[in-house]
Amino acid sequence: MLSLTRVVATRTTSLMAPKAVAASGISTRMFSIANDLAKKTKVEEDRYIRSKEHEDYLKRKAAEPAPSMTAEELAADRAHAAAVDEAFEILSKTGCAVKDETIEALASWKLGK
Repeated sequence: MLSLTRVVATRTTSLMAPKAVAASGISTRMFSIANDLAKKTKVEEDRYIRSKEHEDYLKRKAAEPAPSMTAEELAADRAHAAAVDEAFEILSKTGCAVKDETIEALASWKLGK
């Protein structure tokens, strides 16, 4: 009787073992895929937030009254706007959040003002 139980137990274990190993491998793989998707989603959310911040900044700047400018002042203003755009682009890649005044200061520094 004891030997019959031992034979049945070994056969049952050997039949179930490959299924258990395969199931654990799949669940680990699915977990890593879910983890990768979560990271990708986070990056995309951050990129979207940075683009919205930049759009809001542009709207605030457009709402300010624009004084009449000479051609030189207009060229300087365009260069400043390009520097601001570049700063926002760099900050969107790094994920940093800064105030508008800081962006203005960075743009002025870059242009040597």
